[in-house]
Amino acid sequence: MKVSYSAQLMEESVFRHLNHLERSGYRSDYDEFHSLADPIYELPEDDREIAFEKVNRLFFLERLKLGDHVLRALEAVGLIPKRKRTVRKSALIQKPESEEPETLEAAPEEALAQQAEASAEEEETEEGVTAVAEMEEDEPEQNDEIAYDLAREFEERIREVVVKRGINKVDEGSNVLNRVSGNPIIEMRVLASRFSNPEEAQELDAFLIHEFMHAKDMVDPEFDYEDAFIPGNPSVKNLITARFQLLWNIYVDSRLARMGVVSVSNRDARYREFDNFYRKIPDKQRKGIFEGLWKTEKLTHEELLSMATDLDTLMSKYVDPGEMQDEDRDYIHLQGSPCPLCKFPTYNWVDDPESICDEMVIEAIQIDFPDWESKDGGCDRCIEVYELRAGVG
Repeated sequence: MKVSYSAQLMEESVFRHLNHLERSGYRSDYDEFHSLADPIYELPEDDREIAFEKVNRLFFLERLKLGDHVLRALEAVGLIPKRKRTVRKSALIQKPESEEPETLEAAPEEALAQQAEASAEEEETEEGVTAVAEMEEDEPEQNDEIAYDLAREFEERIREVVVKRGINKVDEGSNVLNRVSGNPIIEMRVLASRFSNPEEAQELDAFLIHEFMHAKDMVDPEFDYEDAFIPGNPSVKNLITARFQLLWNIYVDSRLARMGVVSVSNRDARYREFDNFYRKIPDKQRKGIFEGLWKTEKLTHEELLSMATDLDTLMSKYVDPGEMQDEDRDYIHLQGSPCPLCKFPTYNWVDDPESICDEMVIEAIQIDFPDWESKDGGCDRCIEVYELRAGVG
């Protein structure tokens, strides 16, 4: 498997990281970068872009080792086996002590070529992974053989991991290209600003691990990911997509927690999200459903989507049949469920109009909907309309 980084990501990440170091009082890397980059402006304009890219790559992979974050995340989720790293000295610090600084100034193009050539020899591992350090396979211990073999299987299944610069947080995340045709490519988009502060390295690692876990699911035959069509109008589609994403995030973070790996959200944070989406479910059942989800070892894409689409599917999987009657489930008014009066997706429910409305309002509703009961509820807009009809609004 090959891991590559876009020129835009390397350039901005190196720039932000070096500026952070310089502002923090660590100027050595900053000065060293400019000793190589500044002479590039003396080159012909057509040659500058390539020369800058070589310097940025050298610093991203070799000097600052920013690519190590990606390799560690791939190892953590089992997309590549854990390996020993024999760190080679950077080409930047292998300069003979007798070399004079004027050498770079006098022949910037030649110096850059030498630096890039030295770096290129170290970038490719035996597996073709672009890396800062030489990667050597660990001999797996007896109790690690299964995990090691699974990681090897995933590594051989994926052709390439491409890490690109994200435009904004909405643009961030992972995707799998060529998944159906074979030779899948994992594309990861991440903000360059995440690489800027060494003190926030754990947050960057957690983000990459979480997103690579999603990508791993997408190439896992057992998860059986597919681009499913979600029926309904745009608001319904958005709601189902949001629920699906939440359930998938819970599935991802719970497995990482069992592995002892830090992710972007812990159990309590995920429960708060779940509680917000499903707060209309009675407290006992709501906690039971979340506990069931958090402890589930294996789920498929189809199961997650079904649970996000249909409340009955979610509750039948994690709620004991004796805990709730079927008729009780009918009166759980989740955000986005259709109003029994206007049939539109409803986000602001009036759960029991009889408790807050005049009797004339209830009678007006039942004239139009004879089978309707107060416990069926309704959206706030419909209740307001019937209040006006009854002359009490």
